[in-house]
Amino acid sequence: MDVLSIQGMSKNFGGVSAVSDFSMIQKEREITGIIGPNGAGKTTVFNLVTGVYPLDSGRIFFYGKEITGWPCHRITALGITRTFQNIRLFRNLNVLDNLRVAYGVKTRYTLWEEMIRYPRVTRQEREAEALAKEYLRYLGLEGYSQAFPYNLPYGLQRRLELARALMAHPRLLLLDEPGAGLNPREIRELMETLLKIQEEKRISMIIVEHHMELVMNICKTIHVLNFGKKIAEGTPEEIQRNQQVLQAYLGDQI
Repeated sequence: MDVLSIQGMSKNFGGVSAVSDFSMIQKEREITGIIGPNGAGKTTVFNLVTGVYPLDSGRIFFYGKEITGWPCHRITALGITRTFQNIRLFRNLNVLDNLRVAYGVKTRYTLWEEMIRYPRVTRQEREAEALAKEYLRYLGLEGYSQAFPYNLPYGLQRRLELARALMAHPRLLLLDEPGAGLNPREIRELMETLLKIQEEKRISMIIVEHHMELVMNICKTIHVLNFGKKIAEGTPEEIQRNQQVLQAYLGDQI
């Protein structure tokens, strides 16, 4: 069964078409890329899938279940999590607590139960802390558990955001420019990390990215957007030879 099916997705802002009749299929345990020039509509696709914006038209299915129009928290609870182009960590929480709070979507107790410290509250809090420490070890962040995000190097902040997205046990991970601001060594480390997560955690991924080295080396299928419309879809090799894609990126230089 397909992990994600987007059918005829469209979104306009003030008469400007951000995404127009976009469709794609995400296969299980594959890494897929969405690329395109700035302003092509890539992040808008993520915002529509995750319920940040409502669709003007189209339908979205997750493992065959229609999620069109669902709110963000229900989509996250179902198994779709994401990172953001601009890092959004909680500055006033340490690294460990940044992960623990992300487990909230999986908790199953009421405010009243929390106030009286019902047994399952403490049990789930222990589960959240244990899982957070596991992901800190998994992504090489265990030495920073008590540090605050703003004191971490940029590359480690990116890794922390990835760890936080994994805390909700996603089946589909949406990564919005995970390589932004990283140097070449960090890009190579990121590629290794994403392939490791795909293989060991059996998670499907869709990546919006401008670093072509990253996209071309780990994505099986790439979708190309330009002015909100999909102009190409194929393997990395096919995309690199596609004249319409080259025209969108290089214009009159080709």
